[in-house]
Amino acid sequence: MKKWMSVIAALLLCVFTLGAVAEDALTPGTYEVSADGFAGKIVLDVTVDEKGVTAVEVKEHSETPGIGEAALPTLSDAAVSTGAFAVDSIAGATFTSNGFNAALAAAEAMAKGESVEVSTETTLKDGTYTATIPSLIDLEGLVNVGEMTLEATFKDNKIESITVPKYTDTQVIGGIAFEELSEKVVANQSTAIDALSGATVSSNAFFSALNQCIEQAGGDPAAFKARTLEAHKPETLTYETDFVVVGAGMAGLSAAIEAVDQGANVIVCEAQDVFSNSTSRSVGEVMGANTKAQKEAGIEDTVEAFYDDIYSLYKDEPALDPVVLKNMVYKSTDLNNFLLDNGWEVGVLTNVSNKGVRATKRGHISKGAGSGLTNALVNSARAKGVNILLGTTVDSLIQDENGAYIGVHATTKDGDDITVTGKAVLVATGSYSANPEMLARLNPKMDNIEVLVGSGDGSGYNMLEKAGADMIQIDYIAMMYYFYGAGWTEFPELIPESPTIPCCEVLSVDGAGRRIVSEDDFTFEYTKINYEEGYHEGYCVYGQATADKYPIMTRLGLTTQTHNGDPFGYKEDSIEALAADVGFDPEVLKATVDRYNELCAKGVDEDFGKEPQYLVPIEAPYYLLRMPMICTDGYNGARINEHAQVIDTNGQPIPGLYAAGAVASAQVTNINYFGCGTMLLNCGVYGREAADHVVSMLLNK
Repeated sequence: MKKWMSVIAALLLCVFTLGAVAEDALTPGTYEVSADGFAGKIVLDVTVDEKGVTAVEVKEHSETPGIGEAALPTLSDAAVSTGAFAVDSIAGATFTSNGFNAALAAAEAMAKGESVEVSTETTLKDGTYTATIPSLIDLEGLVNVGEMTLEATFKDNKIESITVPKYTDTQVIGGIAFEELSEKVVANQSTAIDALSGATVSSNAFFSALNQCIEQAGGDPAAFKARTLEAHKPETLTYETDFVVVGAGMAGLSAAIEAVDQGANVIVCEAQDVFSNSTSRSVGEVMGANTKAQKEAGIEDTVEAFYDDIYSLYKDEPALDPVVLKNMVYKSTDLNNFLLDNGWEVGVLTNVSNKGVRATKRGHISKGAGSGLTNALVNSARAKGVNILLGTTVDSLIQDENGAYIGVHATTKDGDDITVTGKAVLVATGSYSANPEMLARLNPKMDNIEVLVGSGDGSGYNMLEKAGADMIQIDYIAMMYYFYGAGWTEFPELIPESPTIPCCEVLSVDGAGRRIVSEDDFTFEYTKINYEEGYHEGYCVYGQATADKYPIMTRLGLTTQTHNGDPFGYKEDSIEALAADVGFDPEVLKATVDRYNELCAKGVDEDFGKEPQYLVPIEAPYYLLRMPMICTDGYNGARINEHAQVIDTNGQPIPGLYAAGAVASAQVTNINYFGCGTMLLNCGVYGREAADHVVSMLLNK
């Protein structure tokens, strides 16, 4: 379960009532009950005696680790200690608390011999009703609390129409979910509809808002929930095509469009019901050199200069493949033109730092952020005839009689059995960041992750490993140390060491309290040194002047906790006291702050070259903020060549098998990541390289 989802556990969910409970005697025994939690069913064994609850065992759940999962033992203890069939909700775990209480209510009804069935009949007043509730918003690649507004029109005791005129959710995730759920609810006059995979939170928000509208019209939401739908009869389906693509992110969609442009037939299998991937949730930045946007801005740049810059940062990484890296960079101009030809629009041309090799403006941020980029590619792919099968989970690759990979086997949540065959397969499933067990196994050093916004369940990694690919292992993932909390419902003005909105008016120190970089340099410069020194957390220090300028940032630090339960920040009257709060040597931190203040007084950073406007003296009272690991995608994956062919453990291409994107990115990265947009460049280039090679070598024979 991705940690960014813990932000949304603070949102409100309507509580469904199951009818009045009679005062009948309880029949002692153990009752298995279930109810909807945040991300799936919560299944409990509830033991009761004549007086009430005596034991609760959580048999099954899919709640968010550290949030809903952590709440379940507390809820269970409360039920047992009081004997009650309803307990107080836990702040920040409202969805889980509601589901737990609904399950307890069902256990009580069963113990009293009552039916828990709910009537499907209700009465609605004609009219249009509106509800606005908390929902998702992506800010700077991070998830926070936004809102959505739903309008429902009722006529003749039916739901006539549903629209969502305003929402902050990502268009290709929440927007798609709202449209599809609206159609299903109106067609079936029921809310007994599953949340869309990849859009669970948006789906929950939709139903919560709709239930409010039903209540405003005098109706009972439980009646609509009780209207069961006719079960889908599973089918066995077979598709034939030229090129099979697994995953509909930047890599998969770029590959599909490139292949169809060259005359191939393409089918894309996407496990999610919506386009919920790292591309869509990113800021949509794509690196490139010698591009149209650069020329229009009067920026002279070449792919050769771009390569020299990125290589200077990556050259010491043992897994680096200079050939694959160089090909990626040299194809960046072509990728930029390709994206423009397929409806992509550049909103902002930027650099990630004004310092060093990152100073040239090569970052092309999409209009509409990552959602805008995905939407452009999806629209283009569909217009050109690419068949995108959403909600289709690939579980295995298919080989022909000669051992070449030619297709996939997949299933849907409705039980359909699907086989897709062609001439070659591209695996572009993303990483394994959403698989906690795999992440812990492959990257045990990532032991202080506060926020995880990557995607991918590791299925692509497993398929490629099973196929005999040479799997490259790197001990880090896409990780930064900066100030942000998983459970926050408020967004800071600026964020110390953020890659996109950094607060530079602080003093960043390593895990020993020493200054190691300029705070206005790109965050990965700080990350590289702190990580290689062996620290799993970073820190920043500042004084009252900065605290006054950034009150939200300061308040969040002093009033919230990390996922480990540590205070996010501290306020003290002495530097020595701050040092004691986090276990620093007080003499080291005092010397660091004294030296920094000396540089501030001079107005010149003689140590690291920080811009003068950010040199703010640190004066009492003193503040310190923790900067835990903020992570996106894992890097471990298959080795590929410059054609995106998957390489086996003997150094040879595996026939018919290709990989692109996060599942095959270890050869072109570094702990000192070049910058936002480098991964999307990699995805786009190697998705297209795979398509080019498939068409030229397999389809045009």
